[in-house]
Amino acid sequence: MIRRATPADAEAAAAVFTASFASMRFVPKLHTADEDRAFLRGLIAQKEVWFAIRDGTVAGLACWHDGWLEQLYVDPRHHNEGFGTALLRHVLDKHPEGFQLWTFQANAGARRFYERHGFALVELTDGTHNEEKTPDARYEWRPR
Repeated sequence: MIRRATPADAEAAAAVFTASFASMRFVPKLHTADEDRAFLRGLIAQKEVWFAIRDGTVAGLACWHDGWLEQLYVDPRHHNEGFGTALLRHVLDKHPEGFQLWTFQANAGARRFYERHGFALVELTDGTHNEEKTPDARYEWRPR
């Protein structure tokens, strides 16, 4: 099931976010769990955040704002179960005009995922402009 996140969901959202970042060995973990919760509370309050839920548990989240898919994370315990695809399809359905996203260059799984879903690589950077200072890749999806 896909549903819109509410302010009461910040803890569950932060759990997915924190677990996802912990599984990415190629990027430094810069924030505490408390900082992650505050960040997710802000996203939920100000942006469009969606959850993928199974059996009452949040398995993944997506955040869209102003032409950008800003976040798409699936709890590592639920990788390869279709949650990322369900979230991405939901955002694509809600925003058929197209949008962009960033992912880390070293995140080969995410890059394959987005390319498999029709996103085109449009830019590679050295990471100077992201908080983690880790090389990233900008992708774009546009309707045909």
